[in-house]
Amino acid sequence: MNKFEKWLLTVFFIELFVGGGGRLIDFGVLSIRQVLFLLVVATFLFRIIKTRAFFDKKVNTFLLFDRTAIAIYMLMGWFVVSAVIGAINGNALSVIVMDFLRVAFFALYFPLAYYISKDRYEKETIITILKYSSLGVAVFTIVISLLGKTVFSSNFASYYYFLNDVMNDDLFFRPSHSVFYKSHFFVLMGVFLSLNALLSRKYSKLDIANVVLGLISIVWSETRGFLLALMFGIMFIVFLDVKTFTDAIRGLKNKFLTVVQSKVMLRKIAVSLMIVAAVPFMYKYMTIERFGQDVAAPTQEGTESSKGDKAEQEINDVSVNARLDFILASKDLVFKSVPDFVVGSGYGTEIAGRDTGIEMSFLDILVEQGIIGLALWLYVCFILYYNYHMYYVKKGVPDTNDVSLLACIAALGLLTNINPFINNPLGIGFLLIVLVLSKRKAESIKTTA
Repeated sequence: MNKFEKWLLTVFFIELFVGGGGRLIDFGVLSIRQVLFLLVVATFLFRIIKTRAFFDKKVNTFLLFDRTAIAIYMLMGWFVVSAVIGAINGNALSVIVMDFLRVAFFALYFPLAYYISKDRYEKETIITILKYSSLGVAVFTIVISLLGKTVFSSNFASYYYFLNDVMNDDLFFRPSHSVFYKSHFFVLMGVFLSLNALLSRKYSKLDIANVVLGLISIVWSETRGFLLALMFGIMFIVFLDVKTFTDAIRGLKNKFLTVVQSKVMLRKIAVSLMIVAAVPFMYKYMTIERFGQDVAAPTQEGTESSKGDKAEQEINDVSVNARLDFILASKDLVFKSVPDFVVGSGYGTEIAGRDTGIEMSFLDILVEQGIIGLALWLYVCFILYYNYHMYYVKKGVPDTNDVSLLACIAALGLLTNINPFINNPLGIGFLLIVLVLSKRKAESIKTTA
């Protein structure tokens, strides 16, 4: 791996983690993320050609037909099938192409499967970049929200249009003037990594800052899906830690006594319970902030309300209502016929008047790619966990970062059914990174055997 390749991958990871939707900089019809994607793939192909490693599986990972690579090939092959089905069904060609290009990011698996290793681009380097990126996005969004709530509150429209002109319309402001940015996804991932490091007493000052500012940024984003994912992710960490901590101990009573005698386990359980207890209150707060409307207090029939009557909050949760519409429309499309259920309606399918994807990723996948496509997506995620499971069975407990990454993927699986991430470059990029890291773990069993 030469300096240019290392520099390119570093820029690629930073842009992925902080670049939001990937269109902060455009080069004609191509975004900065698309350009970096093409550069990484082209650089990897150039390495294969230059080193004449056409049949060397250690370099040319396209020839690696192991469990993980086969799953990626099968999934990418099904993307082509879904595009063809969409064209046969007469869906808009431009939307089919857009849907296909979004998931074509999976092709990055093969360069990453070569570059990410102890000898080239290490896991620790990627995690450090992710933590710093998470902190940077957290600080950025907190400052943007603070300025919107204070300095520019009286002239918010100008502030809004200026920022979105600079950020290529990638900032989503709430009625409270708080801001949501797509890279908040990686703020959440960074919080998982830093919070687990903090609770495991393997932390740095960066982790402390990441947890404090990251949580503030997530709460101020008023994205309720993040709250549910945070709760699920920390519970997943506790579950894995308790399981691996007590697996060697026989008897439920002995397992329980071992857990309650461990300060680390008790600390993690206590924090997880605090988060679980706080989520309902924060969820309600976010709902009121986003969808609350002041209405006049009810009065007795035949009387007029006085000026002293207090206004009440009426919630018009258009977000949940829209998702219910998507669920009902998707049900009709999926069960319209056996072929639609099995192979899907193809890319470009319109769901409840929308043809650019809906907020529930797995439901979107089921409609467009059928039960076969959904099964392939789930199989790729299953392989990731299977790789880590095999490592655990053979070599013992994974390290703190590995547990955190597994929790990140579990949280992603929940979050993507509320806010779509897994079937766009943000979620796919992160999934591929963890997938390659899990593959490296599985390979380390053979290396030391």
